[in-house]
Amino acid sequence: MTAVGAAEPAGAAEPAGARRPLLKDPNFLRLWLAGACAATARWLEMLAVGIFVFEVTGSAFLVAAMLMLPLALFGAWTAEIAGRFDRRRVLLAVTAGLTVLSAVFAGLAFLGRLTVWHVAVGAFLTGIAWAMDFPVRRTLLADVAGAARLGAAMSLDTVASSGTRMAGPLLGGGLYAAAGMDGAFLLMAVVQALALLILLGLPAAARHASTRAAGVVGALRTALSELRGLPAVQGVLAVTVVFNVWCFPVISMVPVLGSEQLRLGPFEVGVLASMEGLGSLLGAMGLAAFARHGQFRALFVLSVLLYLLVAVGFANATDALLAGTLLFVLGVSMAAFAAMQSTLMLLGAPDASRHRMMGLLSVFIGTGPIGFAHLGLLTAWLDTAVACTIVALEGLVALAVVALKWPLLGRERQRALS
Repeated sequence: MTAVGAAEPAGAAEPAGARRPLLKDPNFLRLWLAGACAATARWLEMLAVGIFVFEVTGSAFLVAAMLMLPLALFGAWTAEIAGRFDRRRVLLAVTAGLTVLSAVFAGLAFLGRLTVWHVAVGAFLTGIAWAMDFPVRRTLLADVAGAARLGAAMSLDTVASSGTRMAGPLLGGGLYAAAGMDGAFLLMAVVQALALLILLGLPAAARHASTRAAGVVGALRTALSELRGLPAVQGVLAVTVVFNVWCFPVISMVPVLGSEQLRLGPFEVGVLASMEGLGSLLGAMGLAAFARHGQFRALFVLSVLLYLLVAVGFANATDALLAGTLLFVLGVSMAAFAAMQSTLMLLGAPDASRHRMMGLLSVFIGTGPIGFAHLGLLTAWLDTAVACTIVALEGLVALAVVALKWPLLGRERQRALS
């Protein structure tokens, strides 16, 4: 069986299989299906953990921070693992670890011994595993797809994430109500085990040259040194900070705005929240079908601009239909951002640095808790709608600064990924 990402013969006009539909490529399909399973488990965990911690403590902010903090702390280090070892084995180990972890917590919940500190530790360990998954699996997807199909590959991966963002919370909420925390964790273990079975058929990844960076600090230093010569990647990372600090936290206020401002009940709030997932799913499907080289930079930057503008309208909407429509648009914007983010990172980095740049991307995604803390403080002082409006306006200013610093985010490199 051919290794994932194996180099093509010298002088080849295009990578073998470059014209084959991605979902008919068995290696891509395995990675895509495993990613869908992992994303389902991720959304299940976020919902179940949030409900459990809120019921016990009245606040889910601490666990939300623990889910994202490992990205900031360990993103660069896990990228080194992606470069030093067979990525297939790393991905198998991560998936197996998540399966065992979910099963252990299902057992604790079944025995009635699950506590908040158990959930907090589990959330932190899961966050580390996700920090590992991000650079490893998406780099593998890039290896399989090649440059000609990279935009479609990242869009299809976003389709899976968006679809599970709709199904996961609905399934998890119903399961939590019917079977409790043990049922939710048990389903997570089953889904992760399914991902593990799917990945067992994946061939070994092509070997890449490794570096000798020592630990987290050394890995981060190496990545930052390479980043100095990659202005396009710098721009992508800067926009990533804007999105995670000033865009993403606004969506966390949907339950509050739905109940307080729109006077909706729990079921109606759930339907309202699902509109964002629907928009993200359809937006990702559209990108997979129609997005082309030359459009990626514009889609990336404009998606964040549109998100911030629409967020102002959503925060101040007093009609449920209008709010749902605006959430749908926010979902479309999020899909474009998520798909183009990885695409531009992988196109902008040299082959030998791709895993490190994806790890560095995890570090910048880990700035999210800063945005949640900022919005949390504002909502403690101000009306929720006013706080969300201020955050969105701040984001517009930050995006303008980024656009001036990195005009057009550099040039997309049209090259073959090997």
